[in-house]
Amino acid sequence: MKDRQGIVIIALAGILFLLALFFQPKTSAILNVIINWTIVLSSVALLLAVARLITTHMRHIAVGRRGFLFSLVFFAAFAAAFIGGMFMGEGNPEYLKWIRAIQLPLETALLGLLALVMMSLAVKVFRERGWSVLTISFGVSALFFLFLNLGFLKSGVNPGLDRFVIALKSLPVIGARGLLIGVALGALVMGLRVLFGQVVENE
Repeated sequence: MKDRQGIVIIALAGILFLLALFFQPKTSAILNVIINWTIVLSSVALLLAVARLITTHMRHIAVGRRGFLFSLVFFAAFAAAFIGGMFMGEGNPEYLKWIRAIQLPLETALLGLLALVMMSLAVKVFRERGWSVLTISFGVSALFFLFLNLGFLKSGVNPGLDRFVIALKSLPVIGARGLLIGVALGALVMGLRVLFGQVVENE
């Protein structure tokens, strides 16, 4: 019975929060309180997760587990960033410049690696499914938007052409937002199925 009450409370809280988001700005005051509480709870959960992660890596270093060098790199990077933020302040320009000088190259390398993985997957799709309308349209659209983002169609003379190019460049962003909305709706439906399934089991 107690488990059922907790599930119902979670479901009602989620539904009320969604309704409050739809009826802004009338519900802005309530949303601010909810968001502040969410930030506090998320911060506590993040601190617990970080503490668990640090203790796990320290255990790997202490016992000399295979791959403990990666744990050393992680621990050193975390300690440097944490100590720098504590003494210099997280809003200090020098501290932020130092963090960006390390973070941006790593993010760029990660995106490059992701692009290579996606390209290899695309080649695998072509090999397995052959030449079809789906694979051809995917390949042509990928090459077209890659060529478009290189900036070759930027005239600077014809405003109409520039606006058309900007509109074309926004199409992948629109598709990505649609994909995120679909993922969010799917996660919401799956969460409701799990909650109602647990309620039925508790009965």
